[in-house]
Amino acid sequence: MPRNRQEVPREERIDALLAVAEQQFLARGFAGTSIAEIARAAGIEPGSVYWYFRSKDHAFAAVLNRLLDGEVDRIAELPGEAAQKLFAALDSVERRRTLHPCVAERAPHAPPIMEYHERLHEWLHGLALSAVADLVPEPDHEIAADAVVATIEGGLANPAPSRPTSHLVRYLLASLAAVEHAPNAAATEVTIATT
Repeated sequence: MPRNRQEVPREERIDALLAVAEQQFLARGFAGTSIAEIARAAGIEPGSVYWYFRSKDHAFAAVLNRLLDGEVDRIAELPGEAAQKLFAALDSVERRRTLHPCVAERAPHAPPIMEYHERLHEWLHGLALSAVADLVPEPDHEIAADAVVATIEGGLANPAPSRPTSHLVRYLLASLAAVEHAPNAAATEVTIATT
């Protein structure tokens, strides 16, 4: 006999609702998805969604954080070099690239989405910092990681990119490595502190 919805633990109900919301946001985007559609797809009354999420922004942020949680755990377990982990993370983020222009647009106006964006930024920065550690001198690690993350975020925010963001990041990392390992690397270094 199927359980009554009230007998299902709250965490299971939230997880099921987030799975439905994820499908809706991925299929229709943020603007094309309504709380009513999420509720209808989940088989509940629209007002019931508000028991779990105060707004569509809260539901969207919860979906994004759920996706990020899975990726953080998965990437942490991967063997290999730091750059490989960065590209594995970027590949997973790019698979959901339709959501990222909305994140860039909504974050300044929606605190839950801004919190997600800051969390994503921090995670990507940590991966980028590890990836550039052997490519640039130690004093330039932070700025090199910032450049990588800015490239990623700029690429993902573009709704109609001319090339995958991973191509831009590969180019940037190769350029950093080439400058560092060039015979006249000292002559080509730019002192960031003086600019």
